[in-house]
Amino acid sequence: MYAQKKSIENAHIVRERDRQRFRELFAVLALGIPIGLFLLLFTWQNLEVIRLGHEATNLQNQRKQIENENKALQFQLDRLTSLHSVEQKAAALGFERTEPRVVVMVERSPLADGRSPTARTTANGQQPTANGGSR
Repeated sequence: MYAQKKSIENAHIVRERDRQRFRELFAVLALGIPIGLFLLLFTWQNLEVIRLGHEATNLQNQRKQIENENKALQFQLDRLTSLHSVEQKAAALGFERTEPRVVVMVERSPLADGRSPTARTTANGQQPTANGGSR
């Protein structure tokens, strides 16, 4: 006696949903999604803090570099505008030292021929007259 296997037709059987399992899945998702979003937000926030820290460090280094350049430029300006330096440059250009009582008047007039303005010198603070003499 051999047992024969009988085929069973299950096509018409409908499985009922397990409501308890659906509630458990919903509870896991309801708790898991906010926790996941919190962890994602926490990670993003920490990465932003690190990025901003690097940026602040770079800006501080850039500020120090600019301050050093400013000091160097200020030193160069002070050196170039010192009285001794200006006197040396004036002597190299052919300027001569004048007496302290002498007043040098430079008249600026529109000249058509492109000549430079004329300079007149008087002693004791007197202004020259139109014919070249002192008043």
